[in-house]
Amino acid sequence: MVQNHCLRYPMTPVGGQQISYVTVLTNLDYLPWIMSRVLIIGNAKQKYLPKWHELIQSADTIIACDGAISDCYEHNVAVDFLIGDLDSITNQDLARAEQDGVQIVKVDEQQSNDLSKALRFCQNLSVNKIDIIGVDGGKPDHQMANYFALLEHELPVTLHLNDAIVIAVSKSSPLHHKSNPGISFSLFSIGQAVKVTIKGAKWELNNHDIYPSTMGLHNITTEEELSIHCENGSLLAFIDR
Repeated sequence: MVQNHCLRYPMTPVGGQQISYVTVLTNLDYLPWIMSRVLIIGNAKQKYLPKWHELIQSADTIIACDGAISDCYEHNVAVDFLIGDLDSITNQDLARAEQDGVQIVKVDEQQSNDLSKALRFCQNLSVNKIDIIGVDGGKPDHQMANYFALLEHELPVTLHLNDAIVIAVSKSSPLHHKSNPGISFSLFSIGQAVKVTIKGAKWELNNHDIYPSTMGLHNITTEEELSIHCENGSLLAFIDR
């Protein structure tokens, strides 16, 4: 096994060779245990990884989306999986990833972005919690695509922005967020959302249908837990830090 000098425990038992997406999913029976808490690092140009030191240290598995591995190397962050179409990674970083035993999962299809590819990879595994960093800034259409990636996969995901977190809400994924009173949040419907209920907020709802609008902008928590659920449809909650 190749020695890796990055932070965290640098290698997992699955490290060591370049393999295909299908091989990862079918041949590593112990992988679901390893993937219990996942950190996905996006390839946004403006990110400062030391800010997310606590998330990095607490992750069981770290996934770098394509060229994000360059920032991981710069800040000495150990990566377990490199996922994407590999169109934004340098040959030098790719060679280093192979040498370090990073599992390289190349997905050539262009119907989804690299964050969605990483989430799809996690969907086939046993994952208790997924955190996403490194997606702040960049082109607005890319930013919007990252939000929609949360809606494409029924997973326990928290997307971390510099000033807020973003969580997708649906019937199968209600929101129960521990918070302090006085925290601002916004809730937006993606299409029609049926029988939306908000509890623990200044402006609450009870089985109220909502549509795409600005109505959900700037609510405030009043309890130690914010609860949001709906009977049908999808919502995005933006909660201030």
